[in-house]
Amino acid sequence: MVSPDSPDAHIPGGVFGSVGYPPDLAFVATHGAGARMWSTDGREFVDYVLGSGPLVLGHAHPRVVEAIQRQALAGTHFYSMNEPALRLASRIVEHVPCAEAVKFVGDGAQATFYALRLARAFTGRTKIVKFEGAYHGHHDYVQHGLSAGDGANTVERKANSAGIPPELSKTVLVVPFNDLEAVTRLMEVEGPDVAAILIEPIQRAIMPEPGFLAGLRALCDRTGALLIFDEVVSGFRLALGGAQEAFGVTPDLCALGKIIGGGLPMAAVAGRRDVLELSLPGRRDDGRSIYLSGTLNGNPLSAAAGLAMTDVLIEENGPAKLHAIGAAIAEQLRDCARRLSIPFTMIGAPAYAAPVFVEHPVRDFASYARSSQGAARQFCLEMMKRGVYVHSKWYVSTVHTEDDIAKTRAAAFEAMRAVRDAGLLQ
Repeated sequence: MVSPDSPDAHIPGGVFGSVGYPPDLAFVATHGAGARMWSTDGREFVDYVLGSGPLVLGHAHPRVVEAIQRQALAGTHFYSMNEPALRLASRIVEHVPCAEAVKFVGDGAQATFYALRLARAFTGRTKIVKFEGAYHGHHDYVQHGLSAGDGANTVERKANSAGIPPELSKTVLVVPFNDLEAVTRLMEVEGPDVAAILIEPIQRAIMPEPGFLAGLRALCDRTGALLIFDEVVSGFRLALGGAQEAFGVTPDLCALGKIIGGGLPMAAVAGRRDVLELSLPGRRDDGRSIYLSGTLNGNPLSAAAGLAMTDVLIEENGPAKLHAIGAAIAEQLRDCARRLSIPFTMIGAPAYAAPVFVEHPVRDFASYARSSQGAARQFCLEMMKRGVYVHSKWYVSTVHTEDDIAKTRAAAFEAMRAVRDAGLLQ
């Protein structure tokens, strides 16, 4: 029987999404400050989850808090055009290379959903291409190919959730990341029906190989498909202009989220004006107009928070600071592994890297899946036991201190030793 005091009493599983913890580690958060977070049972954590990424300046940053308070006094929502949203749109256009214009939505999943709807309407085509292991949110189109071997070819298109019509799955084509030849072969057959290639430029924490993103850009140009970057994570983090600035490849559309809301709900589709204008109300009836709306789209409170957060990132050269802090943390963890003689590395960009227990290179989801997944999961739990809150991907903030890194190193050494002694690396 569920205790009435348990989070599970009214929220099934006691979780908001797909991540849960054993009873001895589950907690209820009370507050956060900087790179630290506290729970109702008095535990203190060095936080590398950071709200799943939005809190790039840490918890309760004074500039963000002040902006939220000021806007709350002026109004929390209008369901109409408002000054903070206009300023945030201008900021995105200023920094994001593909952004000729912006449409705000509620969260990152809505951003990828609407980007795909726009692409299908613009091209008149029905199919999309995504990559094995890539996560683009919760909607039906992208809940495919999330597990190794599930739909990683053009024949089997297996949905990773119940409730998705099999007819829809036939429109989703899944290929391996970093395999330009495989994408090219697919497009030679399916190209006339493909509306878009959707990709995380850094797939979770797997780096693109040289020429891969540029090859996709050229392939889309040749076939008439749109190239969509999912920059919900990388936007304003990898660089102010996101991965498209860092890698020098400009997509037709991109999905933005997390940082642009300053820790409040906010996301956007940015890109070519001629594509985004298919969402204009009252547009002529030529069979290409799309519906795009949402009660909280362009919310002024979220926009004000996002403006404050990006202000600080611009003033402090935030992406460079994130890179330096993340690189220092990754080297500390690698040193722990060397001392313990265990196979380990941190893959991805320093600002959001992932720990993997592996000896071979990780270039796609299949090679990632061959790493010791049990060891990685247990490592996260062992870190939590030692006061460091982590998921499979570690988000770094600009306010992680030397003391935070020192605590992280000490916890990592003991956590890795526990994983090794439990025999999880065999």
